[in-house]
Amino acid sequence: MKLYIWVDPYKVSYGSSLLVAVASSTKEAKEQAMKGRAYEYGKYEHGIGRVELGEPDRVLDLPCAEWHEFHE
Repeated sequence: MKLYIWVDPYKVSYGSSLLVAVASSTKEAKEQAMKGRAYEYGKYEHGIGRVELGEPDRVLDLPCAEWHEFHE
């Protein structure tokens, strides 16, 4: 299993988007991404819908950990 990360897979009016999927292949990660739910403004919303996903920006071996910090 690997962690697949897409940076800004779709545009938002303010800020940026991030897609993360755990899967055994890129194809499976894309399939999981279409089923996943979006986390917006502190709550889970509907899925992201149909988005054209290219190759992931990063692929990490599991287990792994990362920190993300956002400032305005």
